[in-house]
Amino acid sequence: MDLADTLNSAVEKLKSGKLTNEAQIKQAVILPILRSLGWDDADPESLLPEYSVDGRWVDYALLHLARPLVFLEAKKEGDIETKGEEQLFNYAANRGVPLLVLSDGNRWDFYLSMAEGMPTERRFFRLELKQTSNSADYVEFLEAHLSQARVVSGDARRSAEALHTSNRERKRAQDAIPATWQAMLEEPEEMIRDLLAEEVESRCGSRPELDDVEAFLKSSVKPATVISSWRSVESRSPKSSADVKQRTYKKSKIIGYEFSGECLEIGTASGTLAAIIKRLHRMDPTFLPKFASQTASKRRKLVARNRDELYPFSPQLIDHSQELVDGWWLGTNLSSDQIRGRILKACEMSGVEYGRQLRLIER
Repeated sequence: MDLADTLNSAVEKLKSGKLTNEAQIKQAVILPILRSLGWDDADPESLLPEYSVDGRWVDYALLHLARPLVFLEAKKEGDIETKGEEQLFNYAANRGVPLLVLSDGNRWDFYLSMAEGMPTERRFFRLELKQTSNSADYVEFLEAHLSQARVVSGDARRSAEALHTSNRERKRAQDAIPATWQAMLEEPEEMIRDLLAEEVESRCGSRPELDDVEAFLKSSVKPATVISSWRSVESRSPKSSADVKQRTYKKSKIIGYEFSGECLEIGTASGTLAAIIKRLHRMDPTFLPKFASQTASKRRKLVARNRDELYPFSPQLIDHSQELVDGWWLGTNLSSDQIRGRILKACEMSGVEYGRQLRLIER
């Protein structure tokens, strides 16, 4: 019987409810699976039950040249507990057995005995035969990590190590999601803000002001509910949307700047930023290349020689740009807060004293 058929047969026996103790689980489920994976229980140099470890006994040792490569501890169904893990690791502690398996017939937990951390942290895979609609789904995994050929060659251990490393990296990234999401909401990044603005425009035909998008993201919306809140934005009445804007985002508008006593009214915040950049470039022809380098992010550039470089990940925003001088372009898809920040950065880089030598005109 091949492994897929063996697994299907094991599931039927487990679901019958007739396997009520550990011995029955071993005979009806575990041993047939091990045989299908190439382990010969008639050969004590291949599969040895009741393997002696310092006066104790592990249920099965899978061996090569008299050296145990896998310890398997069996339990009756539903009887796997933390002490089962501890028991298994105690068996392996002084024997250098790389792979460990704890099984109650239905649940199979696979461990790397030499990995770091508590026993549970060393588990690299868990399969539950009765939880899949087709137990053949587990054939590839079992053949890769428990077949005699791959265990003996060392390929099973190497595959297990790679899977364990991948699991740890995934867990580390998973744990970082809440804090990262919270930070993105408290100080919205360009990507999430632009994505929301684009989605609103695609739904209603009008692109929202970036200030309004940031106001929404910085409002009292909780991280856990923000996605559902976004989905309900389009269903809000004009009155409630206006109320939110009125309550959370009252800011003056940048219309120009004053430089050393000279007042220049430009009319818009982005136009004011462009005018200031041009002025600073006239004062220092090396300013623009340095400013471009200092203000570029992973997803966009504030200023660039090539207009197409402004929004490499959002080319549809190319119309939100303005030509500066000497072939330089400015990306104008910015909120008021971002424009203020870019002006402050420009002043710092050029040695202009912001607030005294250069002031913004607002109303």
